[in-house]
Amino acid sequence: MNVQYMTSSELKSRAKDLLDGRFGSAMLILFLGNLLPRALTVMLNGFFSSFRGLLALSPIALMVLSLFLNAIVALFTKMFSAGYALFFLNMACRRTCEVGNLFYGFKWQFKKCLTLSGFFAAALFILQLPYSVCFGISQQTRNINWLMGALLTASAALILDILLLLVFSQCFYLMLDFPDYSAKQLLRGSAQVMKGHMGRLFYLWMSFIPLLLLAVLTCGIGMLWLNPYIQMTCTCFFLDLMNPRKEPVETGTFV
Repeated sequence: MNVQYMTSSELKSRAKDLLDGRFGSAMLILFLGNLLPRALTVMLNGFFSSFRGLLALSPIALMVLSLFLNAIVALFTKMFSAGYALFFLNMACRRTCEVGNLFYGFKWQFKKCLTLSGFFAAALFILQLPYSVCFGISQQTRNINWLMGALLTASAALILDILLLLVFSQCFYLMLDFPDYSAKQLLRGSAQVMKGHMGRLFYLWMSFIPLLLLAVLTCGIGMLWLNPYIQMTCTCFFLDLMNPRKEPVETGTFV
């Protein structure tokens, strides 16, 4: 049997069909999932701004502290990934989906979700730390070489971050299919199922860039529609990855 995976256009078409008539609830869960971390960001930034003058920190320390606060927000934000996965998998499989799914990672398998989220937050902190240090030194010394170093380390961090997100992109979906797996097994499982498919997923992500640019032109309002579309397409990618179409192998006829 030949294994046939869906193309990007087929995945997008499938996502549109699944969202037909259900965009409202999909928009709501993603809106709430983005609103709560934004509120946390505002609180942390307000706290940081209030004590920034009193702390009298160097530019390097300020950059590292800011990066640490961003990692905390990333930890909280990533916890919602399990809820997104559950909601959109339920929708894709024609099961009951509700806004309460958003808090799955906080109510069920909390320790495992926290470990996975902590892994991504720690990776974000480690990858961006060299940039923060280089940029902080450039601010303090006004040395162009350190600024160039900041640009180079930022570029390297971006590339490594994309690779990390591709490799471990399926761990929260897998957690729902294999609830007995540990966080380590889920990360390893995601890396295994993504072998040979990272290019497909990267191309799928990049194909949304034109729509992202259009959404920016609408002052971000278009993201209310685009975010569910992207999330459902990625969900369809997971379902196709785990259960691709199988077609019989054509054999020659011997006379």
